[in-house]
Amino acid sequence: MARDLEVAILFADVVGSTQLYDKFGDTKASETVAHCLEIMKDATAQFNGTVIKTIGDEVMSTFPSVDEAMGAASQMQQTISSGDNEIQVSIRVGCHFGPVVEEQNDIFGAAVHTANRMTSQAKSKQIIISGTTVEKMSPDWRAQTRQIDVATVRGRLDEVALFEVLWQPDEATSIC
Repeated sequence: MARDLEVAILFADVVGSTQLYDKFGDTKASETVAHCLEIMKDATAQFNGTVIKTIGDEVMSTFPSVDEAMGAASQMQQTISSGDNEIQVSIRVGCHFGPVVEEQNDIFGAAVHTANRMTSQAKSKQIIISGTTVEKMSPDWRAQTRQIDVATVRGRLDEVALFEVLWQPDEATSIC
């Protein structure tokens, strides 16, 4: 039976995974991607999230609040960029808060597409969120965001404000 919910939808994916396979071979690349997926799943669980699914080198998760999603996203970025992998990799993260329909352990709706679009706007080591997501943040997290663009999102009539979440402490102080 379908349920209507409002959640933070987060997508995190490994940047340049195709090149990893070309450069390091299938075994080493797949081990590296699997390690990243485990880090993303662990961070999701630690911040009260639910992994909806993994799609290749990407995780889709939901969180009851934006702050929990940002805690997980920040931890994912910090752990993966810390370089404890034999092969250096990075991820990009996108998030949007909005209504979804949950059915058979999956989620559907325009908010899911918007969250995915935030990820496609992100570059390596970035967390990109929508303006409506910023409005749902605590003041502490809101202080770590900056608007970087406005984009047209496929399937939406209005433009969406894009914000970057500054997850590295030195970044947050450099923009003040």
